[in-house]
Amino acid sequence: MRTHDLRPGPDAASRPPAPAGLLTGPAVGLLALAGLVYGAVQATQAGTGGRGTAAWGLIGVMALAWIGWWVGSRSGRPALAVTSAAVLACVGGAMAPLSSYSAVVVGVAALCAAGRLALRPAAALTALGAVAATVALAVDGVGFTALLAVAAGGLCGLLLGVVRRQRQESLWAQADLAVARERGAVEHERAELLAERNRIAREVHDVLAHTLSALSVQMTALDSLVEDGASTDDVRAAIGRSRRLAVEGLEETRRAVRALRDEPVAPAERLASLAAGEGAVFRVTGTERPLPAAVAIALVRAAQEALTNTRKHAPGAHVTVVLGFREASTSLTVTNTAPASAPHGLRAAPVGELAATGGGYGLTGMRERVELLGGTLTAGPHEGGWRVRVEVPE
Repeated sequence: MRTHDLRPGPDAASRPPAPAGLLTGPAVGLLALAGLVYGAVQATQAGTGGRGTAAWGLIGVMALAWIGWWVGSRSGRPALAVTSAAVLACVGGAMAPLSSYSAVVVGVAALCAAGRLALRPAAALTALGAVAATVALAVDGVGFTALLAVAAGGLCGLLLGVVRRQRQESLWAQADLAVARERGAVEHERAELLAERNRIAREVHDVLAHTLSALSVQMTALDSLVEDGASTDDVRAAIGRSRRLAVEGLEETRRAVRALRDEPVAPAERLASLAAGEGAVFRVTGTERPLPAAVAIALVRAAQEALTNTRKHAPGAHVTVVLGFREASTSLTVTNTAPASAPHGLRAAPVGELAATGGGYGLTGMRERVELLGGTLTAGPHEGGWRVRVEVPE
């Protein structure tokens, strides 16, 4: 059976999304950082004067904030990532008096926030940039038209981040679905393997139970022959019957293995042989046809169990085995009359020995096997004797 790594991964709530926006690897992250810094330097015209020094300071904080967000996102530390995005938004807003490039920085912060947070928290974080821009513009005494650019940049960043987040969640959902399907396939294979093992175990159990039960009864008869001082010919005949049972058990095992290949099986010949071996009358009703392997095996096993029980509990009884073919089902009926006196060498085994040979689970096991195929098994008194009837749909 195939092996698969199905260890449970993080759920959708705790799984860190892929970094939103611009970076997916170290090289790309460094390029994005270089682009942000270069654009800020060119837009603010950072120099050595007072405003130039302020611009350099803001650019440095912006670079550190970007690195913090990148490291937090890559290492699975959401607190660091969110804090860095908030700082980045504030820095972008503080740049508003220096250049309209502040709208780009706030937009990048909004993109980062929307990739990590839900829409409302991300919008609140983006609003920090607008608040910082308002304060910076008020302190600098510059007109508030730049505030509109900052707001527009933040809104665009939010929209792009939401789209990015939804796309990432869709990819995670597809991955989860693929894992669930793979797990389902593995469980299906495992169930099929267990079912096959159970089927093989049932076949081996039924073959051995029938053969060993018959041998036990025959050994009991042999013991009684020796105790009664039977002739050498009678003892040899009993030994021959025991040997024949052992050989038939081996052959039956081979048949069971062949039948496990699910090839269609014609059970009439095997049932006729079983009936002849027990001195029972066998006949077929309806139009004979090959049956699915599972159905044929169930009928043969039921006949074996019924004939074994008849031999143990009703020695000398007249037994009839009828295999009936109907349009949509197949039936098996094993009927025996009241027990007669057992012929020499075939006396009934004592109760304690019967319990040891059968275990009391034969008909129960047959009923379970038949019910797995959607059929029914009934057993009970019938006209002074006993009848076992099995019907299995096809």
